[in-house]
Amino acid sequence: MPEKGLAKALHQLREATLGTLWRQWGALGAAVTGKGSVGSIVDPEGLVLASLSLTEEERRLWDVLYWWVKVGAPLLSVQRIKNLAARFPEPTRARLGAFAHLAHREGRDFRWRSLEDPSPGKTIRPRKSLGRDPQLHHPAALMLRLRVGLGVGVKADLVAFLLATGGARMTVKGIADGLSYTPRAIRRAVDALVAARFIQATMGTPAAYRVDTKAWAPLLEPSGKPPTWRYWSPAFDLVADLAGWTGGGGALPKTSGYVLSSRARDLVERHRIAFARNQIEIPSPGDYPGEMYLQAFEETLRRLARWLAESA
Repeated sequence: MPEKGLAKALHQLREATLGTLWRQWGALGAAVTGKGSVGSIVDPEGLVLASLSLTEEERRLWDVLYWWVKVGAPLLSVQRIKNLAARFPEPTRARLGAFAHLAHREGRDFRWRSLEDPSPGKTIRPRKSLGRDPQLHHPAALMLRLRVGLGVGVKADLVAFLLATGGARMTVKGIADGLSYTPRAIRRAVDALVAARFIQATMGTPAAYRVDTKAWAPLLEPSGKPPTWRYWSPAFDLVADLAGWTGGGGALPKTSGYVLSSRARDLVERHRIAFARNQIEIPSPGDYPGEMYLQAFEETLRRLARWLAESA
């Protein structure tokens, strides 16, 4: 039955996602076990939202989130996490309220008051210590490192994004889509960064922006090369939606194959941007009518799982 293979693919995706989360938290200094290295920039807000999305499946994620509240919440952008959270399912947004409550009450960071849930519904306490300070000199922590130097906000993230895209020319729209800030905020930031000669502008229409990676090489020691950029948030959003779809336990909804395939098709169409931006080739839903799509959906989940395992 295709449902059996689909269940295995869902399990594979869950394990790949958790492996990615543990590796990324480890790169930021948490005392957690994660196999493999991290070769791309950690998206800190995306990482928090993905972790919140899977806390029902992996309760240990609350330990690392509590640790981050204590040591790293001031390095997060409240506005950006709010922008990203709007795309995540409701359970994730509800847990973000609990995280914001912790960041405000325990982390003493008053910026989080606008997002906190004053009655988060559960008392969250760590079961073990995961370290004292974040590790900001790991290449994957480049965005956070720039925030320490330039301040938490659009400018630091914009420089990190342009560095991680390898000096490619990016328009305001492309940067806004990649970072989930408004085009207006990006436009103000690029004007200031060009004036400061942190980045360069092209003369074309529309204008495009880039950084000279060689000029930034001393900051990027020891390799002198920036880590790559991955569009983590859309991929994590898809995983969060799947977690809600399966009830958080990885079990498929009990329904007919036809209804299951229809829901799978809708889910992939809704999250097509996750595959497009990360250049993950998947079977086209339009090529598989009715229940035939279940096998193609299984392959889609397996390809996403492989991408997660290879890109972290």
